[in-house]
Amino acid sequence: MVIAATSRFLATCVAAVPFFVAPASYAQTERLPRSADPVPERAQQHPAPVDPGTLSCAALKGKLQAAGELTILSGPNGGWGDTFHGPAVPRCEFWQMPVFTYVKTSDGLCGVGYICVEKMSFD
Repeated sequence: MVIAATSRFLATCVAAVPFFVAPASYAQTERLPRSADPVPERAQQHPAPVDPGTLSCAALKGKLQAAGELTILSGPNGGWGDTFHGPAVPRCEFWQMPVFTYVKTSDGLCGVGYICVEKMSFD
């Protein structure tokens, strides 16, 4: 009976060791060196979406050509931003395909560039 109680105690102690002992890589942390150029807290990573209704077709095409890709508000009442690629056809993800799209600018419809849309599947 004493041997059984001792073996249970030893088994419990051996099982509890990983919970109380941490390897040095986890227990000791170093302070990371600070960056020379701190990132501003409210820095904008992507340019703001462009409202095509405020620009002419030529100005919008010029802006897109200079940037390479541009988020342009589209949909009813400028509902969402689509990423337009121009002037080259983009390489879309494997489930998408490029489609040439028009937006409504201040001087009418304008063929701006390509967006990536999901492929249609008939499963």
